[in-house]
Amino acid sequence: MTLKPLFVSLFILPPFTMTACAKEPAPSADSSGIPQTRSDLTADEKKQLDEFLVKQKENMRFIEGGSYEMGDFGHKLDWTGGLPISSEYDSKPLHKVTLDSFSMNAYKATYDDFDIYSMATGQRKEGMQLSDEELRQPNVAVGINWQTAQHYCQWLGQQLDVPMSLPTEAQWEYAARNRGQFVLFPTDNGKVDAGRNIATFEQQKELRQKYNTVFMDVPLVGMFPPNPLGLYDLINQNYEWTMDWYAADYYERSPELNPKGPKIGTEKVVRSLSTMEGGADNIRLGIGPVTVLRTKRLPDPPLIDNDPRMNQNRNTSSRCVANSLKPLS
Repeated sequence: MTLKPLFVSLFILPPFTMTACAKEPAPSADSSGIPQTRSDLTADEKKQLDEFLVKQKENMRFIEGGSYEMGDFGHKLDWTGGLPISSEYDSKPLHKVTLDSFSMNAYKATYDDFDIYSMATGQRKEGMQLSDEELRQPNVAVGINWQTAQHYCQWLGQQLDVPMSLPTEAQWEYAARNRGQFVLFPTDNGKVDAGRNIATFEQQKELRQKYNTVFMDVPLVGMFPPNPLGLYDLINQNYEWTMDWYAADYYERSPELNPKGPKIGTEKVVRSLSTMEGGADNIRLGIGPVTVLRTKRLPDPPLIDNDPRMNQNRNTSSRCVANSLKPLS
């Protein structure tokens, strides 16, 4: 995988289990394929769902729209000496973007969140593959493919009666850069301060020991201060899905108003920052929407015999946006 500086479902249904008298019904979906909430929720399940929706609504941060310059802004910074941040072609040119107001979830969706979604819609839980036994913690957000993430956001929007989806790439960058300011790192102060706003190697080691796992490179959700807009974890070791199809030359032809990426493609854009103690690399990358992370020079590897035990998306996560011009509450 090639990492470079820049700010950056298939639903696997479980086999039907037969009993002496009946088999389990398949989860229902609307005409768009969005899974629908079961009509037979128990009182306890309904209570869990209601509490979850209240929490999700409270976690939405309203972000006033506006215009900004999207892309590699290195030449705008004094310390670069007029040079770009990245030598990569796909981060250029710097171009004007104007966005409508929207709301973004302060947190990435966690396994706890997806468990409520799976329960409410009658689907198999996410992250139950054998390869994830040491990874699946309630407050961790990893292992989600693009279609699952998008359907989750659309379903959540149906419950809250507001149009919701994954963020566009332009929305993600605008929010990460504190409404489009020339901010290199989406932390509370725009800088990387190991131990205070990103995890140190020692903190990661402590988490691995506490949760008895070798995979706790991604800190638990909300461990560190949010950026000035109240958004957590825009900087850590995994990548957030966006709505956009990936194209290396898209910035050359992006429309100014509410860009949504190319109309077709084979990969979806992910955005995030990979961090390590003492530094960070901003990332814009294309990933196949239902397969494993890849480099730009190799095709997506095949699913391993379509084995549901293998998590092909363990490096990806998601958060939802509400495409409404007004705050949710």
